[in-house]
This record gives sequence, structure tokens and C-alpha cells, in this order.
Amino acid sequence: MRAKRSNLLIARDCFGATAPRNDRLSWLAALLLTICVSPNLSCAFDKVGTTAAQFLQIGVGARLTGLGGAGVAAVEGADALYWNPARLAQARQFALGAYYADWIADLRHQFIGLAVPISASGTVGLFALTLGGDEFEQTTLNFQEGNGVMVEYRDMAVGGALAYQLTDRFSTGGTVKYIHQKLFAETASTFAVDLGTSLRTDLRGFSIGMAMTNLGGEMKLTGRDLLTSGPYETSTEYQMSEWPLPLTFQVGIAWRLWGQDEAFWKDRYHGALVVFDGQHLNEGMTRWRTGLEYNFMERLFLRIGKVFEHDTEDWSFGAGLRVPIAEYVIQADFAYADMGDLEKVQRVSVAIGGR
Repeated sequence: MRAKRSNLLIARDCFGATAPRNDRLSWLAALLLTICVSPNLSCAFDKVGTTAAQFLQIGVGARLTGLGGAGVAAVEGADALYWNPARLAQARQFALGAYYADWIADLRHQFIGLAVPISASGTVGLFALTLGGDEFEQTTLNFQEGNGVMVEYRDMAVGGALAYQLTDRFSTGGTVKYIHQKLFAETASTFAVDLGTSLRTDLRGFSIGMAMTNLGGEMKLTGRDLLTSGPYETSTEYQMSEWPLPLTFQVGIAWRLWGQDEAFWKDRYHGALVVFDGQHLNEGMTRWRTGLEYNFMERLFLRIGKVFEHDTEDWSFGAGLRVPIAEYVIQADFAYADMGDLEKVQRVSVAIGGR
């Protein structure tokens, strides 16, 4: 009861009589989402490897991955389709983005997304995300060097999003996506949704973002290889378990300290953005991510990020170049991440949008 009373007192202070009604509603929505989710964070325990579709946890885009995977309150353009669909509402022109990474174990991680405003307050988006590699030869106990049968592995997610600017400070958005995994003749599929909010506070340059991703059904492998023939014309079918998706809740803050637009300190030439996110997974893990982005005249960008409480991810670095051409803006970004005992990962993304 004391915790609930404290939350009510905080809410009363935030939504004082002098605050505009729309701002009070924005803060209330953000507060309610935090209250609903936060009690579950402290009660969880580690359940590593108990979810399907692990590829959904791999961040996309070279900008936020260069910031250590932080930035649900600052993501822009088509990358918002993955990180926080509410941020799509910030786009005033179309945004098209593509991303590529040579992932570990010779896998390729790819993403493409498109966001288009449909009204003064609404934006829709479409995206496709894949993880896979080249075919490889199957090996068995009798043919340990290969039996001539080629095996394909492929993960895929496609979906659409809708974001809406509810007030001049608060936006919300949602994504519906279809998830499919394939290994040789076995497949698994399901649907999921992502939900997000974004709030621009009264403190100049300071924003709050929240996203709950991969909220959906369970996945179960099916296929012909699960049915084997036995003696005397008998057959055996392997029974597969259903596994949940990697449900993730990420909340973050972004503070634009210097810059040309809505920054705390106005500066014509230099810009600085600080981001800090907390991320919790239904596998019981909580991670902290932070990053710093510097830009010169919003043309040249330098980034550094850090991940805490992660077995492999640690430091990340990135750079970007933004060039206006006629009525468009083209941006190219690069990120480098240290994966500890695993391979180093390099990411490249390109985006184009209206000015």
C-alpha cells in the first residue's frame, strides 16, 4: 500500500493543476505502463535459452547499435520499426532504411523498412528482417564428412506498424509481425506485436521512450524429419515442445545537450546526445545500455556505447555521414561491436528521407 500511495503522490505532483491536460495524459500513460511492468522485473530469475526466435534480440541499424543498443527514446526513421514504433510518428517525410551485418558463424543479418506519413499525426510502416547463411552439407553418424544433402537455415520476420501523435509531446505506436523459422524441412511460425510510447518532456531536449516487443504466441517445430520409420512397418514421431518468444521491455531516456533544434543548449556547429536504457527479457535477464553521440553541423556523427550485465556484448563504436541532396537527405552509418569471446561484428546501414 505504501508503494501505491507513493506512486499516487508522484502522479499528483506530475499532473498538477497548472499542467496542460494533454501533458497530464501523456505522463499518466507513461506512468501506468511503468507501474504495470516494473513489478515483474524484480521477481524474475534467469531462464537463459528458454525462448524461440532468438534472432529477434539482435539489434538493427548501425546508429543505435553503435550506441550500445540504447535509444528507444531517440531512434529515428525506419529503424523505429524495430526499436520503438511510437517514434515513427516523429517523421514528417517518408523514410527508407536498409541495414546489413556479417553476424557470427557466417550468418547474415539484414533489415529493410519504410515509413510513410499518412496524415499530420499518423505514420504507417512496413519492414522485413532476416537472419541466415549459405547452405551447408548435412552430416550424420555414418557420413561425418557430409552425405551430399544440403541444409538451409533461415529466420524471418515481416510486419507493418502504425504510429500516432496523440499530443504535441506524446506519441504511441504498434507493430504486427509474422515470424517464421526454418531449418532444413522443419519450420515454426507465429504472430507477435510490439507496443511503444514516446514522450517529449518540459525539460528542453529530454525525452522518454518505452517499448514492449515480441508479445505473441509460442513457436513449435513441425516437419517430415520428426517422423521416423521403424521395424515391422512402425513409425515414431518426435514430440516437440512449444517455446515463447523473447518478450522484451525496454525503457530509456535521451537528452540532447547541444544542437541546432530542440537541444538544452543551442549550438550552431556542435551537437551531443546522451542515451540510457534499461532492458528486461522474459528469460529473467536485465541489461543496461548507454551511449553518447556527437555530431558536427548534423553532418558528421561519432558514437560510442556500452552494455552492462551481458555475457558477450561490451563496447561499441560508430560513425555516420548525413548529406542533403536536393529535397532528400541521405545518411550512411557504420558500427563496430566487441562481442567478447565471439567474433567482432560490423554493421552498415543506409537511409534516405525527405527534408
